[in-house]
This record gives sequence, structure tokens and C-alpha cells, in this order.
Amino acid sequence: MDSFVLLLSRIQFGLEAGLHFIFPPTTLGLAFFILLVESAYFFTKKEDYKKLSNFAIRLLTLVFALGVATGLPLPFAFGMNWAEFSKHAGAYFGVQLAVEATVAFTLESVFIGVLFFGRDKMKPLWYWLSAVFVFLGSHVSALIIIMANSWMQTPAGVHLDAASGKLIVDSFWAVNFNPSTGIRFLHTITGAWMIASFLLVASAAWYFKHEKELPLAKRLMTWAGTIALITAIAMPILGHESALFVEQYQPAKSAAMEGIYQSSESAPLYFFGWVDEQKKKVDGFAVPGLLSWFYNYGAKPFKVAGMDELAAGGTPIPPINAIFQSFRLMVLTGTTALGVILLGMIFFWRDTLIRKKKSLTVMIWTAVLPYVAILSGWFTAEVGRQPFLIYPFDNYPGMTVQQALTQNQPEANLWFSLICFNLVYVIIYIVFFRFLPKLIRAGITSHSEGGLA
Repeated sequence: MDSFVLLLSRIQFGLEAGLHFIFPPTTLGLAFFILLVESAYFFTKKEDYKKLSNFAIRLLTLVFALGVATGLPLPFAFGMNWAEFSKHAGAYFGVQLAVEATVAFTLESVFIGVLFFGRDKMKPLWYWLSAVFVFLGSHVSALIIIMANSWMQTPAGVHLDAASGKLIVDSFWAVNFNPSTGIRFLHTITGAWMIASFLLVASAAWYFKHEKELPLAKRLMTWAGTIALITAIAMPILGHESALFVEQYQPAKSAAMEGIYQSSESAPLYFFGWVDEQKKKVDGFAVPGLLSWFYNYGAKPFKVAGMDELAAGGTPIPPINAIFQSFRLMVLTGTTALGVILLGMIFFWRDTLIRKKKSLTVMIWTAVLPYVAILSGWFTAEVGRQPFLIYPFDNYPGMTVQQALTQNQPEANLWFSLICFNLVYVIIYIVFFRFLPKLIRAGITSHSEGGLA
């Protein structure tokens, strides 16, 4: 099989998924914020909450529309580039994509339209219920996708039919609620709420810096800043729980993330460094024994499986340095975001933030960090299971990326689709970076969008 065709297929899908992945978490977080402030408005009738909700709805409409546009090529890529995977696992994976598109996504998209156009055309109860349905639709959609992706990481509830070479579903409950679904859903959703709340915090900081709509900006900072702080604190806790699952079910990924070659009950935790894959060592700063302590909360020594032992037992080892660095990038950006929001909210609660122009500038640009963190975390999770697309379990040997590739794929097809799709993505991102700042600069009480008051 042509390795260059495989490389092009991976590049195409990686770019499409990565460029799309910016939008769904923002949608989830904005839907959560809208539900909160719309509920506050429904029960208190305070106009400030209505204005905050309308502001977030305008942002959500832009993000959702561009998210749909960037997501459309992904099913095409499955059929074009990964036909063997589709044939092998279509009995489960195809059902998930169909349910997500026809149920959850439809629910979300219909009621976003109601939120955008229906403020003065509906009774308050029905409008509030529309916010509920947008929240439910977006989060059920995320749950279905995370179920499917988690199943590829920790398969369960299926068996391999030797005659057809296909996976047969034995239990949809076991498939959907496989071992890693719960923690990965909580980790991803919390990250999504964090992303949107930091975007809203950045908006409030911009209003502070330019002394624009200060009463509403303070209200926005109170709500969004509180969500940002809570989620930023929760993320490392949930991340640690996720790491425990990785160590249990995908020890090769875990060892690569931490740069552990030799199995040890006193495995070090590297805060930063560089993996020398030829010499099988990490040059960097580490605390001896801290990783083993973290894995077992200090209760007793925990033996961390090293890559040498795993490789000797026949376990394939993923790209080590790429995962080691991307994992640390996730931790670094997430920790930095936590530090910034913590200090920023302390200044805000002391009523001194508005005078700290440099701090406000930092808070504005910090909105980028959660995006970097979630993308680097996604990269770690997906590259870390290589060479497998579906990880092995029980008597199932797994399915590698190479096995999943479409047979006899012409290279010209890949070049054509890769260039065309990415030209479209360039246009989409030009629109995004052109109109998102414009919506924010227009102000919280802007009347320019769809009749929202």
C-alpha cells in the first residue's frame, strides 16, 4: 500500500477534524451560558439578563453556522478515505453518526433559529424552553460523538464475525457506555464550558478596557468569570481521572505521555523536557516518584508500565515525543489560563480590574489558551492510540489506521479534495475572525442582529 496515500489521508482528516473542532466546544459552552442567563431572565424579569442572553445568542449563531460548514466534509472523508473502517465498524459507528445528525443536531439547529428570531414572537415560557432544547440538543450531540470516539479508544459490547470480518454489536448499552465514555464526556464538556466562558470573559475585559457598557460588562464578567474559574479548577481534576483510565486501558499511550521507558513503582513526573527516542531517555526537569504517587493518590506505590516492557510484550508504541510535548502543552496552557482567571477575578472582586489595563489585555488574549489546551489534548488522545484506529480488547486484535484505509485510492483524488476543502476552510476562518470581533465590538446591546432586543 502506498504510504504516501496513507499520509495524505491522515493529513486531510486531521486538518478537517482539527479545524472543525474549534467550533463545537464553543457552541456547547455558549448554549450552557445562554440557558443560565435566560433562566435568570425568565425567573427575575431583569432586563440585564435578557441583554446578556441576546449577546451570547448572536455569538452562538455565528459559531454554530461555521461549525456546520466545517463539519460537513467529515462524513465525506470517512467514505472516501476510510472505507475499510466504515465496512468493518459501520454497524455501530454509522448508527451513531445517523442518530447524531437526525436527532440531536436537528433539535439544536431548529431551536437556535427560534432563539435568534423568536424573542418577541413567542411566549416567555416557550422561548425559555427553546434555550433548554438548544442546550439539550448540543450536549446530546456531543454525548453521541464522544460515545463513538470513546468506543474506538476502549471498545466494548461487540464481537468480531470471522466470516465477514465485521464487528457485530452485542449490546448498544455496553458499546455506548464503554469504560471511558463517562469521564471523557465530563472532561470534554467541562473544557467546552471553559472555552466559551473565557471567550465571554475576554469580551467583558474588552468592554472594561474601552470603558463601554460597564454595568452590563460587570454582569457579564460576574457570570462568565465564575464559570471560567470553576471549570478551570475542575479541568485538572477531571484530567487526572482521565489519565487513570488511560493508564489502565491504554498503557502505551500513558507511558508515551509521561516519557516512561522503564517500569517503576517510583516513576518520575516530568514537568518539561525532550524525549531522546534513540537513547530512550528524557532530558528535562522531573520529580522522582511523583507520577506513581499521583496515580495512586499516595496510598501505596503504583507500578507504572514502561514502554520497554510493553514493547517486549508486543504492544505497539505510539509516536513518543509528539505525545509527550502535546500533553505538556495542554497542561501548560490550561494551568496558565487558570492562573490568569484566578488573578483576574480577584482583581474584579476587589473592584480594581477596570483600572489594570495590562491585566485586561492579558485576559483578552487568554481566550486563546483554552482552545490550544483542548486541541493539544485531542491530539494527545488521538495520536496516542496509534497505530490503532480501534484499540484492541479481549480477543479482538484492533484495527490499525493502515487497515482502515480505502483500498486503491488514487493519489490525485486526495490532492484535489485536500486542496479544495482547505481553501473552503480558509474562507470560513476569514469570515470567523472578521465577524466575531465585529459582533463583540458592536456591544452587548447591539440591535443589528436579527431583531434581538
